[in-house]
Amino acid sequence: YGILPQSFITHVGEHILALVQALEPFASDKEALGLANEVMTGVIEVAVQPWKEFVAAAGVSLTGDEKSELTSLMRGKEVSHFFDDDGENEMDHQIEEEDDEEEDPDDAASTAFCNQWLDVVGLAVAGRLLERTMRIPRLGRKGAEHLAADLNYIRNVFTALGVAGHPHPLLGYMAKLVTMNEESLQFKIHSRQGEKTPSDALEVIKRAEIRIAYVRGISV
Repeated sequence: YGILPQSFITHVGEHILALVQALEPFASDKEALGLANEVMTGVIEVAVQPWKEFVAAAGVSLTGDEKSELTSLMRGKEVSHFFDDDGENEMDHQIEEEDDEEEDPDDAASTAFCNQWLDVVGLAVAGRLLERTMRIPRLGRKGAEHLAADLNYIRNVFTALGVAGHPHPLLGYMAKLVTMNEESLQFKIHSRQGEKTPSDALEVIKRAEIRIAYVRGISV
């Protein structure tokens, strides 16, 4: 039998999916939507703290403009191509479907409002999961399988929501790292040693790979 996601992570997924219904009263009423949009400025800041803590837990100090570097990491576009041929470059394969029919302005505003909040919550959840993963002290085989199942479950939840930019590519990559065989992980880490680090994003990935090897008891 396959490893099932743990109950606490399925609760997180259920709450995320329930957000659509929670946002509906605001999105369906023009006046309520107008009031809600007035306080939406800077809502992305809700997601920043978990990512700051993830970067710190990975042992990286951002060298450039912190806000710019965090935004780049959160959005995932800069990190995807560092995965080489691992098949985790999900963002490059996300296709935005175009509707031939012109959308009603009110419906478009409602959709934009819901997607904006779902995007922020999704980023915050992804950042927190990555941060907690970096703080795991030890990870055995069974624990790694459970963690991979949890991460992949959340990825499926984000996929079901259909919000652009989700699931974050690092969730899939982390799920792969925790179950990757020892030789492959060692090779991946060693192959990066000669690479120049053009950005803080790559440094975060390199430190995350090393951290995962350490908690799994793999020498690098």
